[in-house]
Amino acid sequence: MIEPSDFGLSPIATLSHVTVTTPAPGHSAFWARWRKAFDEVRPVLGPRPTAGRDPTDPTATHEFEGVHSTRIGCLLWEPPRGVPVRAGLVALHGYACDGPLAADEERWARLVLRGVAVLAVRVRGFPGSCLETGLLRGCEGGWIAHGLMEAAARGDDPLAGWVLPRAVMDVGHACLALAAHLRGRVPIFLQGESFGGGLAVITAAQLAGRLEIARLAIGWPSLGDWSWRLARPGPGVEPGAIGGQVAALMARAGSRGESLAGLLRLADASVHAPRVRGAVLAKLAVRDESVPAPTAAAVFNALGSDPGRKWRFVVPYGHFDGGLRPARRIALFERAREEFLDPARPVEESMKMWEPVMTGGDRPAPA
Repeated sequence: MIEPSDFGLSPIATLSHVTVTTPAPGHSAFWARWRKAFDEVRPVLGPRPTAGRDPTDPTATHEFEGVHSTRIGCLLWEPPRGVPVRAGLVALHGYACDGPLAADEERWARLVLRGVAVLAVRVRGFPGSCLETGLLRGCEGGWIAHGLMEAAARGDDPLAGWVLPRAVMDVGHACLALAAHLRGRVPIFLQGESFGGGLAVITAAQLAGRLEIARLAIGWPSLGDWSWRLARPGPGVEPGAIGGQVAALMARAGSRGESLAGLLRLADASVHAPRVRGAVLAKLAVRDESVPAPTAAAVFNALGSDPGRKWRFVVPYGHFDGGLRPARRIALFERAREEFLDPARPVEESMKMWEPVMTGGDRPAPA
């Protein structure tokens, strides 16, 4: 077994890695334009007409209209009759986005029975949300590159072309749509892993002051510490992963490379993380190349949540099958996440039994 690279860092150095979170020039103006466009949309969640199903994922039974009149596909699971709705959860997807939305039903079934309405969402250009955009995952350069080169060339309004800020809008509008569907009576939670984890952090930051994300559950969050990633070609640049696609784009960018790096920093999850103030549970790896482990740790370490309200659950590997022991740790995290997202209990109380196994072990302490 060839383990993922440790990038020359010890486990402690990896998990304690921090990055500069000072916003880049133009950050405030960029996100002010973003918020203006975001606020112009009033998303309404409703059933997707059977005749209008997206063939890339027919299991997307619900939708709302996002920016540029793009229909965003979703699947909604609500508690059965007799179970009060105590919270809403927007669940995001990874970059590979394997399988239909309906495949996640078992994953969330126990949480739904605890009173959580779960809205699984696909951002634009991924299966289930392709009616207006087409399937962008397979486009030249990959999803992350869609519109990025054009935005770097224009320079005046990068929001108009690059898909990533629009996807952050999709996630934010999903949170607003779910909150409206639940009539604003319950807290809204947000969950995502890898690509979805990075989107979740940026969205939670941009929703601050509009809709507070009460609990944020993330795993191996991507889209962070781009200055570190771009300075280290080699491991973490698999062709199908975000890092590999960005590296390939930078290699042919020529004189536009600096502009591209600047745009990536505008949407750097570690730069946005200080604005996140809610409770957070994060799964972090000691070794990972697809989402380099130090960069995921940098996102977590930059979060603005109080130290007593953010928990770091450590697993040996990220996007890598390391055998039985790492698999047990990941399964344990999923159990901890279910408790973390249970709205019937204060989050600090839910996490007490899990704190002894945040860095190692196979089972939680007795309740």
